[in-house]
Amino acid sequence: MLSKPIYESLPYLYLAIGYGLITFDPSFFTSISGGFFFLIGALVWNLRSHFRRSDHEYARQKDDHNKIMYDLKPFACFLTGILVVTWIENKIAAVFAFVLCIMAGWILFLRLSNRYSRKKKFKTRNNNKYYSK
Repeated sequence: MLSKPIYESLPYLYLAIGYGLITFDPSFFTSISGGFFFLIGALVWNLRSHFRRSDHEYARQKDDHNKIMYDLKPFACFLTGILVVTWIENKIAAVFAFVLCIMAGWILFLRLSNRYSRKKKFKTRNNNKYYSK
């Protein structure tokens, strides 16, 4: 059994190892293994985030057939940005990678603010409007 600080830091450790492998030695095999570490960290982070959500189930969208792609979208954008900066030496590519990383951070910020909102919304019986409590 892992202690709580080690257990809680594992997804971030996987993400950091993946990022380090990609940027430290830009070869094909280290980039592939770094990408796997990065995606595993993203999957673990998403699983934990899903089970710790504080918003109500009825406020969520029920589109489950593309859920994995939806959950991994910000991490894939960030990973693509890292790979573009590492492998392509061009100023336009660097700007594109920067925009991808900013977009990934914005998506994560929005998702975290929606998933862990402190206000709880309730549905009234007479109409479909929500009110906060």
